[in-house]
This record gives sequence, structure tokens and C-alpha cells, in this order.
Amino acid sequence: MFSFLVFMADFEGNNRETLEDDFCLLEDSDLEGDVDERFYELPILSPKAKAKIPVDYNKALKYVDRKEAGLEDVLRDHALHLLPAKTLFRFKTVSRRWDHWISSPLFAHRQTTYFKNVSGLFCQVADHSPSFISFNQDAYGMPDPSLSFFPEPVKVRSSCNGLVCCQGIEDDTYYICSPVTKEWKKLPRPNLYHGAKAAVVLAFEPYVLNFNESYELVCAVTFPDYPVVYFEIYSSRSSSWRVSDTICYELDGSGLHDGGYYMKGVVYWESSSGVILAFGLRDEQYGFLPLPANDEEYGNGALAMKHGELCYIQPRYQDNVCTINIHGNMDMSLKSVINLPYDAGSTFGVCRALGFINGDILILGLGTRVVSYHVKEQKVELISQHEGGACKRYIPYVNSLVSLRHPLIRDKGLIV
Repeated sequence: MFSFLVFMADFEGNNRETLEDDFCLLEDSDLEGDVDERFYELPILSPKAKAKIPVDYNKALKYVDRKEAGLEDVLRDHALHLLPAKTLFRFKTVSRRWDHWISSPLFAHRQTTYFKNVSGLFCQVADHSPSFISFNQDAYGMPDPSLSFFPEPVKVRSSCNGLVCCQGIEDDTYYICSPVTKEWKKLPRPNLYHGAKAAVVLAFEPYVLNFNESYELVCAVTFPDYPVVYFEIYSSRSSSWRVSDTICYELDGSGLHDGGYYMKGVVYWESSSGVILAFGLRDEQYGFLPLPANDEEYGNGALAMKHGELCYIQPRYQDNVCTINIHGNMDMSLKSVINLPYDAGSTFGVCRALGFINGDILILGLGTRVVSYHVKEQKVELISQHEGGACKRYIPYVNSLVSLRHPLIRDKGLIV
């Protein structure tokens, strides 16, 4: 539970306040004895922890140089962690120091914590390898968008804050990977039968001051002819599956979507029964939210986050005109209506909601094309077009530096 302070030992001048809570400067004249002219990294600890460390350390924390940092320091301390992984890999070539900073596990943790922008979509056409649709080719990307580093062909099932869950096409084996580092882990067999279309969701939520990170894979397991839903959870802390004691008896599980949505500790699944099934990971309790009536457009809507709140994006397509209804709150009431330009529907085809990015940019699937609609500017832009046909599912992806080998991520299993 600490953040790092950087102390510089070659400045002169009066003491001044830190530029930010994370960083400050220290004069060598304020220290007793000889001090090397180099960076010192010391943690800010709790008062109880400070009492157990040498007096010189506590003394050093009292003296803060007020000299302004150089541009390189400002970029390192205040900007780099806000950038996507592809851009950061380019910046590693600036100098050895930059390569050292960006390669640091602590920097990777910080970037993963702060960079949360949806960077693109994984998609997969039938009988094809996965592909990645980048929202910005210059900024967002990965070494191998087809994920060919796995030992077998896979399909992408879920993604969360840079980690991706895939499932083997041959035997339904689950894999967790970081596309940026190409590290992957094969998960053990679950206790229950999931099948190729399991309603599985990956949950990974890093925090600034939580270095004991872990991820979970949650599956709503259903059985034919039985109106019951079990919840089976894989945890990287134990590297094992377990079946939750909580069982849902009120829902016909045969109508659950094979995908789901994770947000703020809760997993959500759409169902054909007219409700959204919600499952909390902390207390492992479930509940229901009303699903807006979708009529024949069932399956074309999407759960998403807009300005930090859960919402449901519901497309309405009629007479070549696509209208987007945004529902929110616990009752999923209608919050706003977005009218797309007339030519969007007639030009591209059937409308599917894919999500929001940056709060006011709507991502839509129109036929074989993926487009963005800028709500404020009322402008439609083509992002990508598939020649081999339309994708059945699009998986949002965040271009982070998260690593499965990261010492701050708890995972007892074998990482390849």
C-alpha cells in the first residue's frame, strides 16, 4: 500500500511542495554523509510501518526540493502511464532510460490501472482465426492479432482491462492471455460441463494501491431441460475452479447469451426471458434487471458503460433508419434516443450495438461494417469492413501492458 517518491540528489535551492503526491525531489545538502548523484526510490508507508524503519529514512522525507523537474521527468511521471501499449513500445526506443522505465513491472501496473480506454474489438468470422479491429492504427495494436501463439486454434470469449479469455476450438479448453506480451496460461478443466457456447465472463480490475491483483473467470452454467443456473468461478489466486453455493432457480438458463458483461464487481448476462441476470463476485448473490423489450431485434442490443454507469444500448431499425435507445438506472428506463443519419441504415444494413467509448462515441455493427457515431458532432465514420462476412460477436479490448508474469498479479499456474 504505497506509491513511489523519486528523490534527486543534485539540486540546489529552497524546499518546495511536490508536483504530485507520487513524486518529489530531495537535496543532497539535506542529507548527512555522502550521497550518490542518482535517483533514489523510497516508498511512502503508513505511520505504523514508518516506525519500524531507520531514522534517516524518516528524516529524508522531511526535506523536499522545490526545483521544477525537467520535461523528461514530467513526461515519465505524469504522461507515460496514460498511453496505450503500442505507443509505449515505440517509446522504449527513445533511450535506455525510457526502455527501463516502461519495462518496469511497477510501471506496467500503473499503466494497466490508469489506461482504460477501449482500444478496439476482437472479432471472428466462422472458420477463421480471430482478428483485431483497432480504433486507431497508430496508437492501438498488438504483435499477433490472430493470436496464433496458442497451441491450438481458439476463439475469443471475453476480455477485461487487457487480459483476454479464449477457448480452444478442438476441446473447449480455456486460456487466459495478454495479447501485448503473448503470454498465455491454460486453465484446468472445470468441474461442470460448459460446452462451446458457455456464458463465460472474464473479470480483472486493477487498482492503484492494490498490488495483489488477481483475475476471475465466471461461467453461468446451464443444463438442457433444467430451469436452473449454476455459477462456476475460476480464480487465479488458487488456480482452480469452484462451484458457488448460490444457485438460480428463477430463470430458464437455456436463453442466456453465450457472452456477458463485467463492471464494478458484477457480471451481467442478457437472457431471452426478458431480464438481465446479475451476479456479484463479492457476496456471490444474484439478482435481475429488466431487459428492454427488443421484439425481433433480440440479440442486437448490448450492455455497456456510459459515463461510469451501466446502460443498455438498444437499436431500432425500420425503413432503413436506425434509432438507438439508451436505457439506464436499475429499472433500465429510457434515458435518451439517438437518431442516426438516414443514409447510415440504407448504406450499411442491419444495426447492432457494440458499445460506447469515451462516453459519447457509439460503436455500431452495420452489416459487415463497424462504424463509430460521434453523438455530439452527429457524424458517422467507417472503422472497418469484413470481406468474409459479418462477425457474430465483437469483444472490446483495452490495449494495456498487463503481463501474466507480472509479480504483482497472483497466479499460481504455469505461464507460457
